Amino acid sequence: MEINSPVLFSPFVIDGIRENVTPAQILSGVSAYPVTGAPGEELPPMVDETPDVDPGPASLDSRKVEKYLSGVLKAERLVPMAFAGPYTRGKIAGALIDCIWKLGHFRIGDLALNLVWKWNNLQVGNMAGFYRSVEAVGEMLDALNIQLMDYSCQRSEGPCDFAVTADIRPTADEEDLIEQPFTTQNPHIGAAGISNAFQPDESSWIIYIPFDSSSYRLGGSLLAQTLGINPPTAPQVDDADYFIDCFEVVRELVEDGIVLAGASVGEGGLLPALKKMAGSRTGAVLDLSDIRRAQPDTDIVSLLFAEVPGVVIQIRDIDFDYIDAELLLQDVAFYPLGHPAANGGAVRVKSSAKTGIQNILESLVQRQGGEGED
Repeated sequence: MEINSPVLFSPFVIDGIRENVTPAQILSGVSAYPVTGAPGEELPPMVDETPDVDPGPASLDSRKVEKYLSGVLKAERLVPMAFAGPYTRGKIAGALIDCIWKLGHFRIGDLALNLVWKWNNLQVGNMAGFYRSVEAVGEMLDALNIQLMDYSCQRSEGPCDFAVTADIRPTADEEDLIEQPFTTQNPHIGAAGISNAFQPDESSWIIYIPFDSSSYRLGGSLLAQTLGINPPTAPQVDDADYFIDCFEVVRELVEDGIVLAGASVGEGGLLPALKKMAGSRTGAVLDLSDIRRAQPDTDIVSLLFAEVPGVVIQIRDIDFDYIDAELLLQDVAFYPLGHPAANGGAVRVKSSAKTGIQNILESLVQRQGGEGED
C-alpha cells in the first residue's frame, strides 16, 4: 500500500506533548499490506491542540424532542474535533453493523475496512482531531482483530470528513479463515439485505440492542451539533469482546430469517433510527421504561439521541421467547420497545423510570383512592 500524503508520516505535537508514533506507523500495525511511500527525511512536526469543551452538560427539554428530531434528521454531519476519537470508533462500529443486514454467509472476522480521511488544517483542533481519529482506528481494529485493507488521506478545502466501508477481506488461504476465530469457511456477502422499514404486523416486537455498555452521553452527537452545544463527554465504544458477541448473535438471527426488519443505530442515536424505519403508513408505539430503569441516571433526551452503536430489529411475536433465551444465553442486553402501529408513520414514545413494583403500588393507591370516594 503506497501512501503519498505527507501528513501521515509527520510527527505530531498535541497540547504540547510529542506523540511517540506517526499516523502511518499506527495504521501499519493494523494494515493487511506493508505501507510504503515515506519521504526520505523526517518532516516537520504538526503542532496543534485539542479544542475546549463546555465544563458542564447543557440543559435539554424533553418536551422539545420532536423539534430536536427534526433538526437531527436534516443535519449534515460534521466531524466533532473535540471527540474525533469516539466519533471514529462510532463510524467503524456503524460500518460493521451495516453489514449485518446484507445477504450472505459471513462473520465479523471475515470483514475488512477501507478508510478515507478528507482533512484540512484551517482551524485549531483539526490536526489534533485527525491524529486522535487515526489513533482510534489503530486501537479499535487491533481490539476487534479486523484488518485495514486500504486507506487514504486527502487534503480538503471544505469540511473535514471521515468515511468507512466494510467488505469481505480477500484471502489466498482458505485454511487461514477456518483457523481464525469469528470467521467462516468460504465467506460471501451480497449487496441486498433485509428491509429497514417496519413491517405492518402489529403483534410483532420492536427490540433495541445496544452494542456497547457505554454511558449515554451527547458529546460529539448530531444533536449537540444542531443545537450548537458541546457537552463534555461522549460514548466510549471500547468493549471489543461485547461488540463481537452482539454482532455475532444478531448476524445469526438475520441469517436464520428471524429478523423481519432491522436498522443500525449510530449517527443521530436511537430515535432517528426508529423514525427512519417508519413508513408512510406503519409507525410504532414504543415504551422506553426498561432502558430507563437500566440507565436511571440518564435523561430521556440523552437516551434518544446519544450515539451508542447498536441495532433495532423487528421480530414475530412467536419468536420472542426464542430471542429472549438466545440473547440471555449470550449475555447480550436487549430492550423490548413495543410494536408497529398503523398510525400514518408516527413514532410515539413514552417512558417511565419507575420499577414494575412501583407501578403496581401506584395503581393500587389510585384504585383505593377511587373506592374511598364512592
